[in-house]
Amino acid sequence: MADSDNLTESEIRRAVREEMSRAGRSVLSTVFWTILAAFTILVGLQAVQMAFYTTGLAVVAFAAVGILVTGASIYLLYLLHWA
Repeated sequence: MADSDNLTESEIRRAVREEMSRAGRSVLSTVFWTILAAFTILVGLQAVQMAFYTTGLAVVAFAAVGILVTGASIYLLYLLHWA
């Protein structure tokens, strides 16, 4: 720990400024991906809803896409906030 004892005030201020900048970017990134994941959950649920009103092979396609998109969005939210 001898290296940290010889830091000047300007070096400490520079280190704090750099870390504050990184923390700010991290918060903005988390907010951006959270909003994006919330919207994609709605898109996935709407695709599942569309599956109820179509016939034929489109039912399977809409349901599969909706489940895949919703699942991926929920997993992204899990990774962002609880992992």
